[in-house]
Amino acid sequence: MVRLKEGPLRELSVAIFKAAGASEDEARIVSDILVDTSIHGVDSHGVRAIPKYVADIKKGTLVPGTQSEVLLDTPTTTMVDAGLGFGFVAGYRAMRTAIGKAKRYKMGSVGIKGKGHIGGLWWYSYQAAKSDMIGITLCRGGGHSAVPYGGVEGRLGINPLCVAIPAGSKYKPIILDMATTGVAMGHLQVMSIRGQEAPEGWLIRSDGTWSTDPLAVRKNEAKPVGFGHPYSEYKGYGLSVIVEALAGAIGSGCCLDEKGFGHVFTAIDPTGYCPLDEFTQRIESMIDHLKSSKKRPGFKIPWFLIQPSEEILYPGEPEWLEEENRRRLGVFVDDPWWDDIVKTANELDVDVGTIMKDGFVKS
Repeated sequence: MVRLKEGPLRELSVAIFKAAGASEDEARIVSDILVDTSIHGVDSHGVRAIPKYVADIKKGTLVPGTQSEVLLDTPTTTMVDAGLGFGFVAGYRAMRTAIGKAKRYKMGSVGIKGKGHIGGLWWYSYQAAKSDMIGITLCRGGGHSAVPYGGVEGRLGINPLCVAIPAGSKYKPIILDMATTGVAMGHLQVMSIRGQEAPEGWLIRSDGTWSTDPLAVRKNEAKPVGFGHPYSEYKGYGLSVIVEALAGAIGSGCCLDEKGFGHVFTAIDPTGYCPLDEFTQRIESMIDHLKSSKKRPGFKIPWFLIQPSEEILYPGEPEWLEEENRRRLGVFVDDPWWDDIVKTANELDVDVGTIMKDGFVKS
């Protein structure tokens, strides 16, 4: 595993995407989202995916410079067809548009259909939270990977959702970013690289038995199920259906269309309900109340934190803690992912040595 400085890593990503055919603006937006996500501790959706998007450009399934088409526009809503363009760029502009509408009308929402992946949903919802708004991002994932409750055949997308809520000056925003399956597919790939098995109850084979191979979905040997096995899998399934219906029917044609992604980006201004300071004070009080609970013996939140926490944390706080660590210690990138990034850069004649000359953090 290598540890990289944020600035040089960001510049390397920009250089790679520009060499692959992206404009300066596109390369900056995509790189900011990917690097920010790695800094945030979400390795599954961060810079490890740079080579994949470059490969998509080479295959023609991702086309830099594609202009989104506005299909419908009202004071509070917009519907956009992003086509083969960068999902990151379309998503960035969609949430920016939603925030602009919410500033005028207290609420704004933009739907997108297209074939471009947008990475970690947290980044988009966080843009609204930074503007003192509630941000909601829904994603109808491409394909029919996930099984319905009780089934063994794929009928749904992975269908993640994210809500970000501003929490005043005392706390970073609350952010719930989650797949409606047991885990997002990118996490399974990270687990594979790190020699970890998937917990029983995440991936089901066609014969109804469970697989613990994190690459089983990729090898078409198993399908993901809704989160909550063994007692409440139906809850994850239920949420997946809701996201499928909302982001799918608005975006990509619901589960009958597996050709692309459907997204809905929504910004809500809490001052449409009460003064902002009252709202954030209530959120702060709520978080204080959560943290005041007596803890279970031996409780820790290890997951991906460099330093496991024994505190009660609110949704999104583990990532904020990891972000503090990575800004101080460097961005962690597993060796196989870093090798892929370097290989991709070399193929595009990007001078990694010069850009990353002072970009490594020494142990």
